Amino acid sequence: MRWFRPLSRGAVAAVAAVAALGVGGAVLAATQLSSGTGSPQAAGNHPGAQSGVGAVHLVGLRHGHVPWNRKLTLQAENASLRSVMVMGRNGTIVDGVLSGDGTRWTSAMRLVPLDRYKARVVLHGGQADVTKTLKFSATDTHKHVTALLSPGDHATVGVGAPVIVQLSRSIPDSQRAAVQQRLAVSSTPSVIGAWHWISSTELHWRPPTYWKAHSQVTVSSHLDGLYLGKGVWGQGDHQTNFRIGDSHISRVDAARHEMYVYENRKLINTFPISAGRDQYPTKSGVHITFERSAVVTMDSATVGIPRNSPDGYYEQVYWDVRISYGGAFVHAAPWSVAQQGLVNVSHGCVNLSTTNAQWFYNWSLRGDIVDVYNTGAAPDLADPGMADWNMSWKQWVAGDAAPTATAKFAHPPMPHDAEPAAPGSGGSSSGSTGQQPSSPSHTPSPKPSASPSQSPKPTPKPHHSPH
Repeated sequence: MRWFRPLSRGAVAAVAAVAALGVGGAVLAATQLSSGTGSPQAAGNHPGAQSGVGAVHLVGLRHGHVPWNRKLTLQAENASLRSVMVMGRNGTIVDGVLSGDGTRWTSAMRLVPLDRYKARVVLHGGQADVTKTLKFSATDTHKHVTALLSPGDHATVGVGAPVIVQLSRSIPDSQRAAVQQRLAVSSTPSVIGAWHWISSTELHWRPPTYWKAHSQVTVSSHLDGLYLGKGVWGQGDHQTNFRIGDSHISRVDAARHEMYVYENRKLINTFPISAGRDQYPTKSGVHITFERSAVVTMDSATVGIPRNSPDGYYEQVYWDVRISYGGAFVHAAPWSVAQQGLVNVSHGCVNLSTTNAQWFYNWSLRGDIVDVYNTGAAPDLADPGMADWNMSWKQWVAGDAAPTATAKFAHPPMPHDAEPAAPGSGGSSSGSTGQQPSSPSHTPSPKPSASPSQSPKPTPKPHHSPH
């Protein structure tokens, strides 16, 4: 409370009445004004106070709302204000000051858009003090920042899935730390982690290396009440819970034309593949699977290759697992089966036989790892499908606006270095079985979870093929 002078007995009674307004242990603050002589009757010197108890009203009140972008003002009529207490819905006290004549109270700051408030006012008019309660809300702002959290609630994703927060409005560098303070990530088992701003509207959080299989993760955002300046306010409190599934890591060796598929660090399949030809090399680096489609219409015109040119194409392609925003997939390519395992002929995708592609399609989770190497083309760090796991931890943390000390001083290996070593690579990693690749022809193919409307029958075109 703010005391201006010693209180009279009447003023003490008024303060006691206000103090009794505390609910659920909340501490309530009030602005108190005593009379000049210490007696309640002295307040009657204010013009109009003798006519009755008087009234108090909220300046600018309209349909139960006051403007959020103006300081809150309470005006007494035919009375003086003994004390004023304004509290938001979460118990936050709104501080303010009384005018010299005790008829007007003004808040020290603006209100929070759409927040609900309660004002308790002790008025003195005539011979009595009266407590009045005013309930109202702040108007809304036209400038909000909201957050979309991914993965979604109750999703099961792969060990490479980052936490993604997409914001509805661009955040300047100076405000990014404030936004991060309203975001939280926790997991079981616990891991350190850091945010990285992919753009001014999107940030990702990940551990130093891939998630442990079967981890449980909770992500929350609490943007309500966050003021970012220039009339922009955060809006929304959200939470999502997801789990990490089995560890799925596939290593694609473009030089050996083979794909090694690991589940929980055990080699379960080896597939012959055909990667991008020299003119259209597949990007090297760690990719994340983020979309599955039973059928995709691939059009060379979308990547700048005319359909009627020698390298053009326009066809339906089946059992597609997307691994980059730039258009790279692991997919069925019956037209290149003769080249798979021998030579790279695609436009940048990883070609499999229809049987092997269908198996991989059904086995894959969103967020699985597909690590491509020996292509001669560097990863594209501007592509969200490759941005998360192809930089050192130091580089990753440099994109965090407010990294923790634990994250800043961690020195983990590159994620690629923690993968099981491919057969014949001359090395081994912890957990690798070292077993020889199994023949894909001996691996049963599960039934597809989604079937194309017609069976895949693209015309073989090894020199005119899609990705």
